[in-house]
Amino acid sequence: MKHLSMDEIAKAIGGRWLGCRQAGSIAGVTTDTRKAKAGQLFIALRGQRYDGHDYLQQAARAGCCAAIVDHAAAIDPQILAGFSLGVLAVADTTEGLGALASFYRNQIAATVIAVTGSNGKTTVKRMIHHILSRRLKGSCSPKSFNNNIGLPLTLLEVGGQDDYVVCEAGTNAPNEIAALGKICRPELAVITTIGPSHLEKLIDLQGVAAEKASLLDYLQDGGAAVVPSGCVELEKVLRCRSCNIIRFGLNADSNLRLGNYQPDGAGCRFVVNGKVNVTLPLPGKHNATNALAAMAAAMRLGMQMEEAGAALADFTGAEMRLALTPIGSITVIDDTYNANPASMAAAAAVLAEKDAARRVMIIGDMLELGPQKELLHRQTAHRIVEAGIDLLLGVGAMSRLAVEEAKQLGADAHAFESVEKAGEAITDLLRDGDLVLIKGSRSMGMERLIEAIRRKFEPCGGPRK
Repeated sequence: MKHLSMDEIAKAIGGRWLGCRQAGSIAGVTTDTRKAKAGQLFIALRGQRYDGHDYLQQAARAGCCAAIVDHAAAIDPQILAGFSLGVLAVADTTEGLGALASFYRNQIAATVIAVTGSNGKTTVKRMIHHILSRRLKGSCSPKSFNNNIGLPLTLLEVGGQDDYVVCEAGTNAPNEIAALGKICRPELAVITTIGPSHLEKLIDLQGVAAEKASLLDYLQDGGAAVVPSGCVELEKVLRCRSCNIIRFGLNADSNLRLGNYQPDGAGCRFVVNGKVNVTLPLPGKHNATNALAAMAAAMRLGMQMEEAGAALADFTGAEMRLALTPIGSITVIDDTYNANPASMAAAAAVLAEKDAARRVMIIGDMLELGPQKELLHRQTAHRIVEAGIDLLLGVGAMSRLAVEEAKQLGADAHAFESVEKAGEAITDLLRDGDLVLIKGSRSMGMERLIEAIRRKFEPCGGPRK
């Protein structure tokens, strides 16, 4: 991070000084005292299960030279005195963090790339960073830092010599993407997919498309958007946008078009625009299209298509996203990070590509789907059965509907009311040589089933004999 003076910070966030005020600058920002370093600014955020104001003393002891608090906090004067550059009070510390990041956005020369979409945000973000880092200096947000806390913190980490930063923008409700776009004001916006996600508040695919596309309203002059081709809902909202549009996908109008897709061991191979061969260590046609989005972004920043494609040959996927894990005599594909209907179908397609004695898919409830949740779970069962999965196991009330639908289609399927119940019984349904893919919404905690499988198939720390 470039150094910022306390006067600049006070002006940016509209803060009020508490106690002493000293001239000087900060060398970074933190919201976590466990990771705090000397010379940083500590921002005391409030959450459902925490209050950063409870850790002000720890922040001072860690060497933080200044702090941002909210007006409602009653702070011991001795704690205030522990911050050598002073303490600023604002109405809301989360909004203060956003205001500071918005100000800092104007202080950096780095090209800002913002990635949003229903699926693939984290993967595409990491792919873009992986490609660009071959010849440029930059960074991307850690893990899924995609909300009104994570995105500002990502921007505030950008150094004065950085060429680029890749941010991730997520949403649960209308206008959340716009709020993030207002902070980061990107030169390049990437929309990965438009699919049925967060329908409780976004209502339908048109609502999803409108929410994701609102990021384009905050593009810098001359900016561009990388978007998937063939999405009717997205094309409707793009008509009123005047920015440069770069399309990727399977359609003939794609600027980067996927062709000759083939599974290749643990990954896949494909051809871009009929001329550039790409080998990707990740499985699935959806990851191949993710790669096209990343390549398009890199090309916008000056890289050649051939160079961008070649850089993906040693890309590694994100944790809990189609991660292949041998466990004794079976193999588990850990895709437990999150789920919606589109990503469920993509996961089933990946499983179908693999050679195995038996292909098993364990699914958990897909959440935040609104009034269509029952229909979407039943439709997902059709996609899984059509993929040729040998055994379907469902966890949760909605997944039970998927199991019922699968049974009506003639599939071998079983339902469990909870992860705990599934963990007790599920390993008795598995056989040596099975390939097992596990997926569900994040709050379902489907990764716990991996440990249940491990306990049976790796007793005493080793594979079952």
